[in-house]
Amino acid sequence: MTRDEIRQRLAELVAESSDGDIPAERALHTGTPLSALGLTSLSRMRLIDAVESEYDVELDLDERNWKLLDDLSALAAHLENR
Repeated sequence: MTRDEIRQRLAELVAESSDGDIPAERALHTGTPLSALGLTSLSRMRLIDAVESEYDVELDLDERNWKLLDDLSALAAHLENR
């Protein structure tokens, strides 16, 4: 899976995790941190669960991973390189 494909899927997971409050296209193309787009703490927890299930990874809730979950491109790069 390419980084662009991962970014696209992550954007879809953001939309699902936020109950549609952050549309996938907006998450994908704005370059704005997800928290600035309105990703709530609950949505972030849902996103963590979704990413862990989808990509068979474990994201510890440390500061580094918390920041990754605010940047779609950084998270895609992290998942691509694992």
